[in-house]
Amino acid sequence: MNEPSLARPRKGRGSKPRVDVAARRREYIQVASRVFLDKGLGAATMQDIADAAGVPKVLIYRIFPSKQALLDAIRDFVLERIEIAYQVPIYGYGERAREIVHAARVCPEAFLLVFRYGQTGIDQPDWAEALRRVIGSYTLVRWFTPGPDAPPGAETRARYASRLNVGPFLETLIRWIEAKDGLDDETRLKWWGRIQRQFHLSSREAYRLGTMTVPPYPVQDGGG
Repeated sequence: MNEPSLARPRKGRGSKPRVDVAARRREYIQVASRVFLDKGLGAATMQDIADAAGVPKVLIYRIFPSKQALLDAIRDFVLERIEIAYQVPIYGYGERAREIVHAARVCPEAFLLVFRYGQTGIDQPDWAEALRRVIGSYTLVRWFTPGPDAPPGAETRARYASRLNVGPFLETLIRWIEAKDGLDDETRLKWWGRIQRQFHLSSREAYRLGTMTVPPYPVQDGGG
């Protein structure tokens, strides 16, 4: 008896190549982010994005059924990678920012778009809140957990202190990704590290958060 063949059946002449939807999705996110940065979220259209991608608009709509769905996908793309970066162990101030910048280099346009509009909350207010949640929740736990000797109301003060760091952090990430100011990664790491360490310790003192339950990072490693 003949054994069944393990060879794949040949494709007929009329068969179409399989589309890598994930790769196409990433491509459209990158192109769309570039267009949104150039034209603005309100002015840019799906036709603009299709033209920049060199494809019919219908192909964009097959993956993203609306402009808002595309914007949501860009936001989620960035937030997912920030959350992954926050899972990487770090040993000094500044290293967290460096991890996020490394993640951003896969698609810097998307990160710049979300960070810029997330700073202001204009057009996409949920971006600002999402960034405050992701970044602020980390600093709240790592930096601003009230000590056992903190005066009453410390939890509220800690939440406020943790959010104060978000704006300067985003601005630094934007400048770091753009890399237009002449600083290399190691110089920026040490500079931002010193700023973050001082912000951490000074804020704990100002907001009366008591004795630290987790020691601060070493300053010589650089802010994060």
